[in-house]
Amino acid sequence: MIKKAFDQDGNIPVSFIQKYLKKKLNLTDEAEVEIKCMGQPVVPTLQLYNLVDLWLQTAATAQQVPATIGSSAKEFVMVLAYARKAPDE
Repeated sequence: MIKKAFDQDGNIPVSFIQKYLKKKLNLTDEAEVEIKCMGQPVVPTLQLYNLVDLWLQTAATAQQVPATIGSSAKEFVMVLAYARKAPDE
């Protein structure tokens, strides 16, 4: 679902992922889902292509990283973490 939407339109907001997770986790409100990139909360209105740009600027290195078959690809993968937000007290 997410890949299909991203392939069609790179202008989808992070809230699209929140909606997907809300459905998968059987939550009542997408605001219950917090998404983080590199340990920092991501604003739901941020477009995914802008998030990728931020990640590239932060994670980019001035030197080339050699890639060989069978080696780790962690330098080439943007990881998004999600968690259920704690209820406001």
